[in-house]
Amino acid sequence: MRRSTVADHPVVNAVRYALEYAGLGSRIAPFPIRRLARPWTRSELPPAGDLQIAPPDYVGVGTQKSGTSWWAGLIEAHPKVAPNLFKRKEMHYLTHFFERPMTAGDIETYHAAFARPPGRLCGEWTPNYLGSPYTIRRLQQAAPNARVLVMFREPVSRYESGFNHEYKQRFGAMLAPGVRREVMKRYALRKESIWNGMYAAQCDTLLRVIRRERLLVLQYEQCRAKPTEMIARTYRFLGLDESFVPEGMEKPVNVQRQVTDSLGDETRELLREVYLDDVRRLKAMFPDEIDLSLWTGFENAAAN
Repeated sequence: MRRSTVADHPVVNAVRYALEYAGLGSRIAPFPIRRLARPWTRSELPPAGDLQIAPPDYVGVGTQKSGTSWWAGLIEAHPKVAPNLFKRKEMHYLTHFFERPMTAGDIETYHAAFARPPGRLCGEWTPNYLGSPYTIRRLQQAAPNARVLVMFREPVSRYESGFNHEYKQRFGAMLAPGVRREVMKRYALRKESIWNGMYAAQCDTLLRVIRRERLLVLQYEQCRAKPTEMIARTYRFLGLDESFVPEGMEKPVNVQRQVTDSLGDETRELLREVYLDDVRRLKAMFPDEIDLSLWTGFENAAAN
């Protein structure tokens, strides 16, 4: 059995939740809290020094709980790739520009996070960008030449992992009583978790906004089965030396504690029915990238 990471330890979580409830959360995790509550500011960035400020060379946009932390780490392992100034995979910056437009100053602030040494690439991978279609338009506005990556995982498995992740992370410290707590945890979150697996629906906007030659589509199951081949393909897409082989390609990343019940067979079958038409559309969108034989329950979806 895989062990939980220290950051996901129940005692660590209990202390973090208590401090956040007391209004002291920023003392232990200022950036993760602020990046979700509002767009971070230039003053919150570490100093760039002599580094070169430029738009991100690549941005991963999806999808949650599909191996993106693992793949983003392998990209950053390449000697020609530098971490962003926050040294974090996920920026969550572009999701904040919905009610108000993104200004030139906002774009400059975003670019400043990707200051890097000369000759190095730099980027981010925020999985929920794809699930917020307006964010793709903000990405095109802020980084019109960035390479865009997306990783898809069999949607029922992704749903189960994503629901567990959000249930634990978002509601672990909820103090609301009884029925109200359960409504917020399960009723609202269930719909969001299902939507996060509607890949083709989300890609409608992606393909309207992003030119196909700027987009790399990956399938989690193929990456697990052929990591050396698939990371070489990723490096090639980014313009990197594809002969480099990173260490630790098989090492589990971002393993989560299971806090929700496993899905029953009837629920899994219901979800397959819910996702079937979307999976068919996804295969039609990316016929060479998606291998349905790797997705249990969807093997014959394209033939029907």
